[in-house]
Amino acid sequence: MTERSCVVCGGRGEKEELLRWVEAGNVLVPDWTQKLEGRAVYTHYDKKCVCGIYGAKKALTSFENCTSFGVPQEKILDFVRTQAEKSFDYYFAICRRSGVLLKGQNLIAEEAAGGTAFAALLFACDASEKTIKELEKKTGLKGFKTVISKDELGRKFDGRSVSALALKPSKQSEKLMFYMNLLNNFTTSGDI
Repeated sequence: MTERSCVVCGGRGEKEELLRWVEAGNVLVPDWTQKLEGRAVYTHYDKKCVCGIYGAKKALTSFENCTSFGVPQEKILDFVRTQAEKSFDYYFAICRRSGVLLKGQNLIAEEAAGGTAFAALLFACDASEKTIKELEKKTGLKGFKTVISKDELGRKFDGRSVSALALKPSKQSEKLMFYMNLLNNFTTSGDI
């Protein structure tokens, strides 16, 4: 892993955990996939750093011909949320197809009783506290309450409403949780 510094706060982080910004056509653009060619600067995926790049002197002056930003400051939080949602959906589908993602309170409880180890528990924003407490007790994990409703989680899975999902350990489940955290941090209730 390669560490980079955030151009806003100066903090360090793994390259894959930071938002990459690249000069493209004399404007600085967020490179969500980290695949654009050229020099880059990085910010943390938090609102303060993502918005702060617009005031960071080092951001534009790091590039010879860069004069402005490709995404206006007032649209950057929407950009991050939209990209995080697309990436979440992508990894959600991969985890579902590969069997890493389990749906439903009963199935999760049965698997946990059978000795299955889970990496994470996801709960819909409108899941009952009783469901959350019961599954946390049965799995020994602290659950993660999402910004996504039972109906929306169900649509993403198989069309039927669901309040609880469990992830088995895998690289894909790590990515799914990374984007779930971003969605939670960049979404206000009612956005999804």
